[in-house]
Order: sequence, then structure tokens, then C-alpha cells
Amino acid sequence: MLEFDKDFLHGVAAIVGTVFGAGILALPYVFAKAGFLIGLINLMIVGTISTLILLYMCEVCLRTKETLQIVGLTEKYLGKKAKTIMLFFTVIGMYGALIAYLIGIGSSASTLISGQPVLYSTIFFIIASPIVYIGLKLVEKVELYLSFIKIIMVILLCLMLFPGIKFQNLKSFDTSKFFLPYGVAMFACMGYSVVPNLERIMEKKKELTKKTVIIGMLICLTIFTSFSFVFVGRFGQDVKEIATESVSDTHLFIFSNLFAIFTLATPFIMLAWVLKDTFKFDYKLNRPIPWILACIVPYFLMLIANPTFIQALEISGAYAGSLTYIIFCFLIKKARKFGDEKPCYVVPGGDLPLIFIALFGIIGMISTTLNLLKIL
Repeated sequence: MLEFDKDFLHGVAAIVGTVFGAGILALPYVFAKAGFLIGLINLMIVGTISTLILLYMCEVCLRTKETLQIVGLTEKYLGKKAKTIMLFFTVIGMYGALIAYLIGIGSSASTLISGQPVLYSTIFFIIASPIVYIGLKLVEKVELYLSFIKIIMVILLCLMLFPGIKFQNLKSFDTSKFFLPYGVAMFACMGYSVVPNLERIMEKKKELTKKTVIIGMLICLTIFTSFSFVFVGRFGQDVKEIATESVSDTHLFIFSNLFAIFTLATPFIMLAWVLKDTFKFDYKLNRPIPWILACIVPYFLMLIANPTFIQALEISGAYAGSLTYIIFCFLIKKARKFGDEKPCYVVPGGDLPLIFIALFGIIGMISTTLNLLKIL
């Protein structure tokens, strides 16, 4: 029984640790612009899609004898050309996330201490990149505790801000901006990169994988909803791109910005490690090339492109995320036909959920493009 508890908790922690990242800090901003109700509808739809994708991809792993990263699974079931396409989308998505993490850390540290954001982004990069190079044994061991700390911090922050909520801030909405929150919501809910790690964690308790995914995603969606409710209710249209920077109360100012930095720091290390392993195991690249591609490249892309926090999330979520999900739909169908083993569960519904995921992704990408071009 103790082993069951340990495996289940570590599995849930892996999901929460991966999904609970930069996206939560941007959700209140897009919720406020479109209206809280519209933002919530987007979050629930995208959250359901992301949960389904996690369940589907875990099912694919359970059908596969080898332990492969996402790109490797794509090659196995869809071929080398699809592998290259998947690598491209995966890298774009992860680079967008890593860049957003660096921007967010720099901006939050600058708000807290004063100074140039890029300086603090660089300082964090100098500290974090060697950890990714050496390995993540320590981070993996404390992931359960890190996830628990993040949950406690966001609960405390929400409780402290709740008395200042103005409910009129939650009532307005603009139907013409229905898809405005889509890209950020998609980014916030993406967690497919955790699948190979989750497979390893749940190796002795495969029958609990489905429950682990559902509980982990429910925790994340509950946290995202509560955080957005409190920040939109408290600050309305004045909420900033990085929501915690909206807090000016002396007793909360330090805590809110430290929460933002903590929320962004550990996912950067975890995601860079996953990307490094993708290059290392799926493309057989030798050191230090995987590390350079996973850490050095996104840092310099941040310096050269200089996107805003929201732009980095939208590009990663609306485009890379949606296109990746569409490829997953084809991958899942192939794995169900040509998989090596019988899985301990099968996601019900046949092809209908896959068709919905693909169509919603296409609509979301088109709408995001129109929003970015200021056409909507």
C-alpha cells in the first residue's frame, strides 16, 4: 500500500510539476481582456483536450515495448518524415516555453529588486543551464515536494487577495474575443512532455496511470481557475501580462513575485532536460550538442527576438501545441493498429474525440492568427 501511495503521488507530482508553470501567470491577463466567463470556457475545453491527449499518449506508451520520447514514438508509428515534423513542432513549442520562463523570471526579479529584466534572466540561465547539463537526479527526487510547495504558495496568495475581489470585474465579456485566451490556455494545459517520465514512474503500477493523469490535470485546472478568478476579480483590466506583477500591497509584493520566480524556475530545468534527452536519445547526438540545443539556443533566441511574455506563450501554445496535438491524433490511430502490447486501459469514444481535437486546434490557430494581426 505504501508503494502504491508513493507511485501515485510521484505520478501526480510529475504532471503538476510539468503543467503548472508559466501559463498560470498569463491566464488572468487574457481572461480579463476577453471576459472571465469566456476565458473559463476556453480553459475547460482546452483542459479537457489536454487531459485526453495525456491519456491517449500514455495509452500509446503502454502499447509500446521500448521506452521512447515523444519524437521517438512518432518515428515508430508514423515514420521518419513525421518524426522530423514532430521534432520541429516540439522544439518550437519547447523553445517558446523556455523563452517565456526566462522572460518571466527576468521580469519578476526586476519588479522585485529593480534593474534590467534581461540581466536577471541571464543570471538565472547561468545558474540553471549547468544543472541541466549535469543531470536532474536531485530535482526528480524533490519534485513531489516542489509541486506541493507551489500549490501551497498559490493557495496562500489567492486567500490573501480574495478579500479585495470586485465581482463586477468578473461579469463583463466580449464574444468577439472568444478565442483570445486560446493560445495561453493551450500553453498552460500542455503536459505531453511528461509522458515518458510518467511511464517510468508508473512502471510498477501501470493500472493507476489513467487515474494519475485525471487527478493531476484536475488539480492543475482547479488551480488555474482559482488563480484567474482571484486576479481578474481583484485587478480587472489592470491585471498585467505576468499577473503577480499587478500586486502592489507591501506585505504581498515580495511573496507574489517570489511565487512567480519559483513557479517558472523548476519547469525551465525540467523542460530543458526533456528537450536535451530528446536530442540525446531520439537523435543520438553526443555531448554537449543536446545541451547546447536545449539551453544555449533558446537563451540567444530570447535575446535576438525579444518577444513579450504573452507572445512567447501564444506562439508555443496556439501553433506548436495545436499542430502537435493534430499529429498525435494520427499517431494514436496508428499505435492502436500496430502497437506491440495490450494496454491496461483504452480511451473510449473511438475516433470522435480525435476529430474534435483536430478541428478545435485548426479553429484555434486561425483565430489566434487573426487576433495577432489585429483583424479580430
